[in-house]
Amino acid sequence: MSSRALPTHRARLAMLTATVLLVAAACSDKKEAEAPKADVSSLPPVPRPATPSDSACPRDGTWRPCHLEDRINKAGMSAKVLDTLTVPYFPERGTRYRIGRTATMAAFYFADSMAGVQASRGLDRFRLLPEGDSIGAWPEPPLDVVRSANLVLVLFGVNATQSERVRLAITAGAPQYYPPATDSAPGSMRAQTLPPAPPAR
Repeated sequence: MSSRALPTHRARLAMLTATVLLVAAACSDKKEAEAPKADVSSLPPVPRPATPSDSACPRDGTWRPCHLEDRINKAGMSAKVLDTLTVPYFPERGTRYRIGRTATMAAFYFADSMAGVQASRGLDRFRLLPEGDSIGAWPEPPLDVVRSANLVLVLFGVNATQSERVRLAITAGAPQYYPPATDSAPGSMRAQTLPPAPPAR
């Protein structure tokens, strides 16, 4: 190659390189401009589960679904409703929850603690099966049973750690009773007011 042709070759190579860079930059700008973005305003709001402080979750000293879900969530296991469950042993229909990845629990809410005791009478204390029955009407063999006030909780597919965490959360006691905030109710949760200040001298 002659010395006169060398600058021409370098000039062409430089022009080709500049052209490739310009095309690449244009494509990159186009991709960034076309990238889809989520429209947050059009997303449906995520409903917040009821908590013990909500008016929809009365604190009358008995277990309600909102109390149970709050306790299980605070124990570090997310409780998600799966479906309802009916067994011939209990007149009440139970609510089945998913806890953890594979474990489930069925919660039966009775009118009071005596109603729960009556419903469990004649059943094995730990498996909730009739005496001599090794199969039962449960979807799978219960691994643990937790009782507290008007609540009977049946655990399925749990490991030892999950069972202990649920038991500790529930046996801590039923939700505390709070009377309505009225002037006539003793111990009502009314805002306290200070007596008027004496007149200045």
